[in-house]
Amino acid sequence: MRKKQAFLLALPAVLALTVFFLAPMLYILIKTLATNGLSDFVRFFTDPFYLDILWTTVRVSLVSTLVSLLLGYPTAYYMARTRSRMKKVMMVIILFPFLVSAVVRSYGWMVILGKNGLLNQFLLGLGLVQKPLSILNTETAVIIGMIHLLIPYMILSLVGVLQSIDPNVEYAAYSLGANPAETFCKVIFPLSLPGIISGCVMVFTMSMTSYVTPKLLGGSKFRMMATMVVQEINVSFDWGAASAISYILLAVILLIQVLVVLSTAGYMKRLGGGKNA
Repeated sequence: MRKKQAFLLALPAVLALTVFFLAPMLYILIKTLATNGLSDFVRFFTDPFYLDILWTTVRVSLVSTLVSLLLGYPTAYYMARTRSRMKKVMMVIILFPFLVSAVVRSYGWMVILGKNGLLNQFLLGLGLVQKPLSILNTETAVIIGMIHLLIPYMILSLVGVLQSIDPNVEYAAYSLGANPAETFCKVIFPLSLPGIISGCVMVFTMSMTSYVTPKLLGGSKFRMMATMVVQEINVSFDWGAASAISYILLAVILLIQVLVVLSTAGYMKRLGGGKNA
């Protein structure tokens, strides 16, 4: 009975995804294969230019995810454990960027990172640099923009998991002779792994498919997979290449997600996520 109710509740969402998402994707894929066969896919994997764009996309996404985790974990841990009023203030600060579009935030970083921007003016004023730094229109600028855009997702994923960890578990570790570092490495971090995995997968996926931030902060010469799709359509008018790049990007994201799920399935089951828990 419960399974039937769950199925009926999920049915509208499943139908909507099928009609508006899966069906158009399959139609474009079939049309691309019928028109050009596998030539567009073969060209992608045999052309160093496209392979370099794929590697750049993966590299930027991995760095953005790692830095977001390193910056977001301490923040999430503090929010999960603190009882001060700062928790509400921090939550507002974290949620506030969702009210501002990625375009506006990217333009804000252009003002900060430009050669005559606030950062260079500050460094020149202190005498730390002799000439303005060239940060805008580089991979570094894109990574900075990505982190600012996506770190709220990482923090929110971690806060929920860290709050669910009973503080008595930490006290028990202390009572058994563990110091704070050992308690974190052997108790807190393993128990927070589900939040880490979900946050990293979310940030990585959104980084891989990001368009606005790489376009504005990376400039015309910096290319990622999403910007390349738009270029193939609007500049080259090559719909077959754009379709191939889109499906390769989707395949890479799904492959990485499957690998993450398979590699962590055993551990998640031991934490209580398995069928027999």
